Amino acid sequence: MNVVGETTPLASFEAKWSDSTPEFRLGLTFLAAVERRAHGAFACLAFELEYTAFGIREAEPAAIKLQWWAEEFARAANREARHPLTQTLAVHPRFSDIPLARWHEVIVGALGQRDAEPAADPAALLDAYGALYRPLCATESILFPSVDASAMTRVRSLARSIRETAALGDTLRDGRLPIPLDLLARHRLARGDLSRESPVQAAALRDWFATLGREYSGTSRAVSGPLGAASARADMWRARRAARAADPLKSVNQSLTRLPLQTSWAAWRAARRSRP
Repeated sequence: MNVVGETTPLASFEAKWSDSTPEFRLGLTFLAAVERRAHGAFACLAFELEYTAFGIREAEPAAIKLQWWAEEFARAANREARHPLTQTLAVHPRFSDIPLARWHEVIVGALGQRDAEPAADPAALLDAYGALYRPLCATESILFPSVDASAMTRVRSLARSIRETAALGDTLRDGRLPIPLDLLARHRLARGDLSRESPVQAAALRDWFATLGREYSGTSRAVSGPLGAASARADMWRARRAARAADPLKSVNQSLTRLPLQTSWAAWRAARRSRP
């Protein structure tokens, strides 16, 4: 696999994200060698954009980095890419089919996550994440036609919801509410109470993770390719596990670096289905 025994720039990005996303490492092993480089580069690019949208605390550095990415996508379209990930993708035969306006939609969607309004219900919350993931997954489907953009948007939005909730304290401090308002109302929990451990907070979090676990029903079977299938299966397990835990936050954070056995099975089956 690329992340083992290689020192290329792409391999360094794969190693970086494999350390925090074990399903990515697993999914790569089920990709044919001819596919692995481009699929791995796109996944790493998605991780980099996600980190900029959600992981950088200060607004100005995040905006500057996203502006740099916008300029890099324009350079890549002119065969002048500078970043190892865009350099890898730019040689893909379908890269020139991606309209520059689509990359612009990705950047706008990432910027929009910085000032997201509280969501009224689960559908609105996932749709808000979709502002980033819809154009990103549509771009992915241009490069890799076997990718179902709608299913991947769903998987990535659910994955983001799990991670935003897992980092509850940081998410709230950054001004984002990772749980919909209707769920807080159902548990009679004020936004300010959500950061404090209590039986009511734990009950609300279990309820939320159970909701996310149900949202995965049917999604993992619709996702094509081992990377998407591994992500869907692992995160469905994480959400459902947290929904049953006495301490749901502890459970989900412990599980982010672990994989259930069925993840390998799901990735293997997806790899077989995607082969001609």
